Amino acid sequence: SPNPDSLCPNNENCKQCRCLPAGCDCDVTADNPDSFCSGGEVCKDCKCSPLLSPGCSCDPAADNPDSFCPQDQRCLASCQCKLCPQSEGGGLGQGQDKVLNPPLTFVIDTTKSVKPDKDSIFNLTRKVVDGIKNDNINIPRFMLVSFNDFGREINLNVQIEIDTPNVEAFGSSIAGLEFESYNGGRDSKERLTQGLLVALQNATPRTLIVVFTDNGSKDLRLEREIVRLRESKQCEVYIVLTPAFEGRINGKSLPAYGRMGQVFLINEVGSD
Repeated sequence: SPNPDSLCPNNENCKQCRCLPAGCDCDVTADNPDSFCSGGEVCKDCKCSPLLSPGCSCDPAADNPDSFCPQDQRCLASCQCKLCPQSEGGGLGQGQDKVLNPPLTFVIDTTKSVKPDKDSIFNLTRKVVDGIKNDNINIPRFMLVSFNDFGREINLNVQIEIDTPNVEAFGSSIAGLEFESYNGGRDSKERLTQGLLVALQNATPRTLIVVFTDNGSKDLRLEREIVRLRESKQCEVYIVLTPAFEGRINGKSLPAYGRMGQVFLINEVGSD
């Protein structure tokens, strides 16, 4: 027809022999709604849209989110594909096809300045632990590292509190942490770099490491070794400020944190 829209009710347009409401590009009730759209687009809510949102490598809301990702990678809630190697069973008592997620390490500042906000740390970590148990998430190794400030010696300041395959023991160890300051910690800066260094030195490759602190760090000279270990072991590092950054915004620590990992405020971080 010279004017196909004239065959449709008012305010509807003709497209591929169907009358569509004004503003619609496609018909979600059709056998193949995506056929109304150009290549690389899909029909969503009667509009043709890119298959993936900008910056995304997968769609976690899709029927099969992992189909967007290369083999051995999974689609996370952040709409990014991440490597999650498959368990080979063996001594872990796990099935051949069960996904083995990255090991998890928490590095927690136990100085007294963190004490007023320790409940925020405990609440978040408890949600993480409960989620792992309730969803039966397969994580092979949990490690808890604490750091304080007794002085310059790293072996005094940093402790590996627990290194275990048991998520309940991991959670109990976190809940048992005590927060206090000692002779070396009367100033504002802490020993984050020492704690993160020890965590990376003892980490399994591809470990997810989450660090909790509230202030700047001494020993920033350790940054180069931290970055080298993080890259060589392909670990992911999140630095969580709780409840905010109490140090100097224009100081050296905050930019260094950004080079050593991704920096968040605790209220920006979810348990997933």
